[in-house]
Amino acid sequence: MKRLIWIGAALLLAACGGGGGDSGSHPDQGPAGELCVSSSCGERVVLLDLPSAENQIFTPDGRLFVSSGSGLWEITKDASGAYAKTSIVTTGLNGLAIIGDVLYATAGNGDFYAGHLSDVPEPQMTKIFTIEGMCIANGMVAGPDGNLYVVDEPLSPAPPNCVPPDPKVVRLNVDPADPMHILNQEVWIQGSPAGLLAFGADNVLRFPNGLQRKGNRFFGTDGGAIYYADLQPDGSAGPVTMIYWEPTAHDDLGIAGDDLVVTDFFGGRIFLLSQDGQLLQETDRALFSFPSSTRIGRPPLFSSDEVVVTETGVLTDNNLPLDHLSVFRRRN
Repeated sequence: MKRLIWIGAALLLAACGGGGGDSGSHPDQGPAGELCVSSSCGERVVLLDLPSAENQIFTPDGRLFVSSGSGLWEITKDASGAYAKTSIVTTGLNGLAIIGDVLYATAGNGDFYAGHLSDVPEPQMTKIFTIEGMCIANGMVAGPDGNLYVVDEPLSPAPPNCVPPDPKVVRLNVDPADPMHILNQEVWIQGSPAGLLAFGADNVLRFPNGLQRKGNRFFGTDGGAIYYADLQPDGSAGPVTMIYWEPTAHDDLGIAGDDLVVTDFFGGRIFLLSQDGQLLQETDRALFSFPSSTRIGRPPLFSSDEVVVTETGVLTDNNLPLDHLSVFRRRN
């Protein structure tokens, strides 16, 4: 249902016309000069079918975890180069983040899970907290302060937490002595039902979705807008500053060195954007089946000049061959 509502929102954005101007504790890095994010030089390669693929995160040593409507998966590659997926949990999950040895994951309803990466053979994910007042807990990133930041995306019309809409970014304060313990939650950025950032008209959140970080600067998506907000010395958020807008709906985004790799969910493309909002490269439209996240590849699974992409496909039908983990790489 979330994706169907996204499509409706994108149609509304398109009617407005016009164009526009992993981070966490271990940011995804990739020199933009080595990246190909254009159909003129690269190609999309489907690696795996993954129903309702949603988000992804690399560990510092290159393990890859992917969240989806069908659960949490670890992606592996054998000696022949074939990729495989291993199910960890079957609860539908969205945002992922890592602090030290702990992998965090949030379900849309605010149920919050964590497990140790050092668990063998896979992290034993257990519910450790419930984020209160969330409509759809979505994008998440670890902050430089050792806390977690989670987007609440008010797209569903279902009560009690979605009506009236309450768009926001919530901070989860992590116990420094025990990363499996969340001390409390607080609103870091407050949006509004009347916010027009999604339409490129102001700096107030309305449909926030993706969230990533480089240093103290958090980059996010909201409808057709890409924005940033800085973590201030006192822990508050600096002004929400829009750097780019176009008439579509963006999902998640990834850090690529000094640039961003962004998903155009409705347009079926990904693109490379400078962190001051200059469009640098883009793939053809309708190349991907509703792309939902991008990350720069990490060895040993991927090369650092590859872009790993999750494709959600049609959320209401996991039987269609549209839900993928894919990679965009330079054409040989």
